Amino acid sequence: MQLDPVVQKSIDLPKPAYDQAVLPPDITELSSEQLAEMFTILTGWADYMASQLVQAQLAERDCLRKAEFAESKALVRLTTGAPKGTTVTLIKAQIDTNPEIVDLRDKYEEKYAYRKILEMMLNNQERDITLVSREISRRSQTMGRRDSFIL
Repeated sequence: MQLDPVVQKSIDLPKPAYDQAVLPPDITELSSEQLAEMFTILTGWADYMASQLVQAQLAERDCLRKAEFAESKALVRLTTGAPKGTTVTLIKAQIDTNPEIVDLRDKYEEKYAYRKILEMMLNNQERDITLVSREISRRSQTMGRRDSFIL
């Protein structure tokens, strides 16, 4: 599949050059500058994680497709000319224990697990962004603070 150069560039989003941000227990103690920096870092990592998630989803789908295709080929091979009385349960067991099928399913499970971990990490990142965003909004609505927030 040929991707549009703009799409390809978005998929190949580089990993941020800075470490992931860890929110302090009380973000109200951060200065406005620190809060803005935190927001930028969190957003950069969320963008990167989202691009990684898309790639993981595509890899997972590809593995699933390959496993299902191999299973279908095996089913056709094992049912074509099978002796009379061969049960579907036996054929499915033969497919389930086929080393190629087992390997393809294992690869799929690895891709699935990786995708689930990325989803969790992105969801956590987005919750942190929401928290920081709320603090930015709260500060911008509060006029009596010493440090004003400038966007």
